[in-house]
Amino acid sequence: MYYTIKGLVLNSKIQGEHDKLITVYSYQWGKIQAIVPSAKKIAAKLSAATEPLTESEFHIFNSCFSIRPKITGAVIINNNTTMKSNFMRNLYALYAAEVGDKFAPSYLANTEKYDLIVRIWEILNVCKYPKRALIAFILRFLKLSGYSFSDYIRNNGSFIDKRIAMNIRKLSTCSGYDVDFIEEIEDEKIWNYVESYLTNYIRRPAVSIFLQKMNAKS
Repeated sequence: MYYTIKGLVLNSKIQGEHDKLITVYSYQWGKIQAIVPSAKKIAAKLSAATEPLTESEFHIFNSCFSIRPKITGAVIINNNTTMKSNFMRNLYALYAAEVGDKFAPSYLANTEKYDLIVRIWEILNVCKYPKRALIAFILRFLKLSGYSFSDYIRNNGSFIDKRIAMNIRKLSTCSGYDVDFIEEIEDEKIWNYVESYLTNYIRRPAVSIFLQKMNAKS
């Protein structure tokens, strides 16, 4: 059967000689993996719409939900060009996509998670403090996934400085561009605490490892 769904491309990789395998967080179905036939060929029509960090409307053929669906057509809704053209903002967006992928079960729709990923990509296009925006996204996505860091601090937070703990709670309730209007906070210390907590539940994100190597060289 043929379906039309709206989705966010979280990642992609080569499948076979010319095809792509993409992970999509869809509005209607939640996370899915789909085959994009011939997407790696030169001038492939579906290439741009199936690139990571792109929101697209997909036309899908799926004969059985136990088999990976095939993308037969796509229309770009938002390709986040400004964000993709900035190296660091692009990396932060990929980090958010990886967190979304690892904490999202397959075929379980959650419109709040969908909207949260859309929002962080929008914010990363223009916000003043992109790393702080990413921290706020991670905290909110963890809460939606049942791993609230604020609750953890409340019960086990004696090891965290009170000021840091307060700012983590503040960031966990930030929505949209609020991150740019918070008084000066210790972003790097908060980042280290949040990422350490995050990696209690998932393997360290590949983007995080790359960022760490970049910092070591600088």
